[in-house]
Amino acid sequence: MYATTNPDSPRHWLKAGYIDRAHELNLRAWHFKLSDNPSLSPEYVADLAAEYVGLWRRRMIDGAWVVAEGAIYDMWDEGRHVVAELPDVRRYWLGCDYGTTNPFSAILLGEGVDDRLYVAAEWRHDSRATHRSMTDAQYSAAVRAWLADLGIVPEWTFIDPSAASFSTQMWQDGHAGLARASNDVADGIRSVSSLLAAGRLLVHESCEGLLDELPGYSWDPKATERGEDAPLKVDDHSADALRYAVHSTAHEWRHLLTKTVVTPTRPKLP
Repeated sequence: MYATTNPDSPRHWLKAGYIDRAHELNLRAWHFKLSDNPSLSPEYVADLAAEYVGLWRRRMIDGAWVVAEGAIYDMWDEGRHVVAELPDVRRYWLGCDYGTTNPFSAILLGEGVDDRLYVAAEWRHDSRATHRSMTDAQYSAAVRAWLADLGIVPEWTFIDPSAASFSTQMWQDGHAGLARASNDVADGIRSVSSLLAAGRLLVHESCEGLLDELPGYSWDPKATERGEDAPLKVDDHSADALRYAVHSTAHEWRHLLTKTVVTPTRPKLP
């Protein structure tokens, strides 16, 4: 019998219980990189390689069994990824991470005419910091008023799948384009990582909650010990809202990863 698998954590049950014991169990294990597959064209391999960075590149492209540890977005660079101005934007999407005792965050994601994605604005309420809780109706009214002040109607609003009552409230209030956010955490993190590494995702300097969270967003070492990939569940509310908006629209922007990023340069003086 033959079996194939993509690599995961080195503490995964298949790796620890079988591959690492291959000689003892009278098994054979082979390691291949993606480029070793003769049926894949170089163009296809290059396209896939553009999608995967960091942890996922080492696993899915290089075929390595490596742990998830440290900073999740280790490619994050405030000097590279934070902007003071936004270009013209073709379309917008909204991602919402719902919170009652925890912060509520709404992230407005836009597709610029320069083929980059921009976190254009953020609305956030921290009930602990303000000592003021809000109901679903109040959250709905606040988010809709914020969007109205911006003069923006997002094509889709992706809401935390666990926030059924808030989704219902937004629907009752007539907010169009509601959808359950795609909540595959690891794949969502990979989508955000790919965009950041490619220079295709930038954040406006006004998004203070997100900018505070991204540098410290880290893998949970206890989950790693169990052979799982999971972020620490602390200071992650705007990061989650970003992940909802980005990963739920992956089919809309995936093609941008294979384009060359052109950074404007100032003309030289004669």
